[in-house]
Amino acid sequence: MKKRLLALSLIVVVCLVLVNIASFAASSTVTISVWINRPPATAAVFQTIIDKFMKENPSIKVDFNAPAATYENLMKVKMAANDMPDVFSTHGWAIARYGNFLLDLRKESWASKVASSIKAQITDEKGKLYVLPLDQDKSGMTYNVDILKQYGVDVPLTFDAFVAACETIKTKSGGAVAPIHVGAADGWPTGQYYDYFATAALISPKVNYAKQLLDGTFDWAKWDVLPQKFLELWQKGYINKDFLTSKYADSAAAYANGKTAFGFYGSYIIDEAKKVNPNVNLGIMPIPSIVAGDGATFAGGEMTTLGIWKDSKNIAAAKKLVAYFAKPENVKLVCEADYCPSGLNGVKVNLGVLQQYFDKYASLRVFPYFDRVYLPNGMWDVMCMNGQDLVAGNVTPRQYSQNMEKEFKRLYAIAHPK
Repeated sequence: MKKRLLALSLIVVVCLVLVNIASFAASSTVTISVWINRPPATAAVFQTIIDKFMKENPSIKVDFNAPAATYENLMKVKMAANDMPDVFSTHGWAIARYGNFLLDLRKESWASKVASSIKAQITDEKGKLYVLPLDQDKSGMTYNVDILKQYGVDVPLTFDAFVAACETIKTKSGGAVAPIHVGAADGWPTGQYYDYFATAALISPKVNYAKQLLDGTFDWAKWDVLPQKFLELWQKGYINKDFLTSKYADSAAAYANGKTAFGFYGSYIIDEAKKVNPNVNLGIMPIPSIVAGDGATFAGGEMTTLGIWKDSKNIAAAKKLVAYFAKPENVKLVCEADYCPSGLNGVKVNLGVLQQYFDKYASLRVFPYFDRVYLPNGMWDVMCMNGQDLVAGNVTPRQYSQNMEKEFKRLYAIAHPK
């Protein structure tokens, strides 16, 4: 009986020890939240990297979330509540929108490797580095290479040449090919045109209006040229007839099926088009210049980034995860999923068929996206909606500019209180 009691006692003691060990292990595990705004292909790569990180770091659990299209609105709610994810992506707004929420990362081991071409857009005048740039956007227009070859059209580097190319494609195809496809029903594809060409009209030329836009004194009559040119494209039949009801997915299908030549989309649409037709031959081109004497450009800046919430209770674990993503092999995976150049020096990236275009246009200037620098927060929707109303006949080019001016002044006053 005594032996049985002793054995039972030992079992109880062992169980208590095991329970305590398990309890200690559970209490020592840190959970960090990670949110990104990237599409499914990139999100899948993130999940793979995170799974590997957790396997190598069993004391850190990562709660990963990639809400895609709802990301921006969800983040606005979280900012208002001052309840941010421990680690999150900034989708072009590291300083202007998220700056007050982000930890300074300039002393991290990977910080010295940030590429000079992206550093200025994620670093402030005091030297604070806001995010890890896994890759960097270098965005122009996507075009169907075979369509241009079929109709004997060279890649247009000026807006006049772009209009001429559209006329050739429309005429020679007998209207079977819409020179330009815009999925306006989704809103943002219309804004892409204005975001691209606002730089060409107002920022990249030698005589430009960057200062006036920044200090709020811009003459909005100078915006007229952008809706005027878009209306010209529409009235000449160069844009898909179902502009107002067509969506982004329809643009991808039009590319894939040889029904369009140009779109105001970056390289990200290529994967979508290849889902429809794996053999489609798409390339990327610069944004054509508008002002005589100016050159073609690219839009660029932050693509996939990771920043750390300055009030996170798990900063050490968050830094460890961000540093893990900064490893060359992980940067490479993200870059190749996005078809974008690396945001860190020393990372060799294979961008497949797109590499030839990045090499070909390597010397061209890259400007930040117009809206991220020169428009106050809230103007994007105004730009998109007026672009739709223009085609619908609800506003004239002059009225479009007046609507932009009105909202610009209102939002600028909020962002720059006296």
